[in-house]
Amino acid sequence: MTKSGGSPRTATARRSRVAALIATHAIASQEELGHLLAEEGIHVTQATLSRDLLALGATKTPDPSGRQHYALDAVAATDTSIPVAGADPALAKVVADLLVRAEAAGNIAVLHTPPGAAQFLAGHVDRIAAFDSVGSVAGDDTVIIVMRTPGEADELCSTLLRMADQRRSS
Repeated sequence: MTKSGGSPRTATARRSRVAALIATHAIASQEELGHLLAEEGIHVTQATLSRDLLALGATKTPDPSGRQHYALDAVAATDTSIPVAGADPALAKVVADLLVRAEAAGNIAVLHTPPGAAQFLAGHVDRIAAFDSVGSVAGDDTVIIVMRTPGEADELCSTLLRMADQRRSS
């Protein structure tokens, strides 16, 4: 899928790239997004891009200059009850329902869930570009998320705990 050939050619992999591009570029149109994907060797139709944007929950929002561009965190930008940019109500609900404990150990965030729920929680956290993890591994009741720095691991744990506490109290 990419020039290096290191990613699978699936809708999930493509949508992951779309989300990453939206998080790192001010993309004003589907045409612009299509060009960025094509530069990575990912060729899609406008209809496919439209479905991907819909599936990701992307919306157009204005930047400080008033220029419209795609964003994945439009809800977080307008809803102050969500404490993290990039979070959405679905993540807040999953975190409130499943997060038992979160603790940083160096640059690793360790999340604990009830038995059988770790992969479900990890999937939701993985899709949030604002967290910018190196990678994650989920077992039965534990998720290990590798961050770039100890500070980022601490911040991830703090954010998820705040999100869970806030959602539980509302």
